Amino acid sequence: MEKISRNCMHLGLRVKDYEATMAFYRDALGFEEIFTLLMRDFYETMELSADGTVPERTVDDDEVWLTYLRIQDGQYLEIFPDRGIESAPDYNRQSFFHFSLEVDDIDVAVAKLRQRGITVYNLHIDAINGSPSPAAFQAVQGRCGSRLAWIKDPDGNLIEVMQLMPESMQRLRDSTTKN
Repeated sequence: MEKISRNCMHLGLRVKDYEATMAFYRDALGFEEIFTLLMRDFYETMELSADGTVPERTVDDDEVWLTYLRIQDGQYLEIFPDRGIESAPDYNRQSFFHFSLEVDDIDVAVAKLRQRGITVYNLHIDAINGSPSPAAFQAVQGRCGSRLAWIKDPDGNLIEVMQLMPESMQRLRDSTTKN
């Protein structure tokens, strides 16, 4: 079957503290801020709703609606300050678990993260339980053969930091590495 997409283009995060989130992703992780849209853009976009519903203007036109951060060309994080105006009624029931960032060297990445004040965890369960990795970090070897660590953003979203190894299942099955 032909796939309908060639890339996971972006992940949208609704965040409680926009400034803390930007400091984490832009400043600590180094993702480039490429554009920001304001609430006036939101209101103008919502005027195109199929049922003609236009939300009441409860937020100032000059406040941030969303910001795009570039992970790499073609892959982005979309950051939305949470104001509740775009949330479904069952907003608290979420299915998001984590996303993963690939690094060239897990030990170098962990050292940089720690230098930037980010707590590092060995496994996702450690991050959930608030049990940071020891000072002498040793990457966990995942069942897939990759080396990994975990971090959390200011909203507590889990982020897997992964170094794919030559023998990692992902590498062995990646169509770009097959002869």
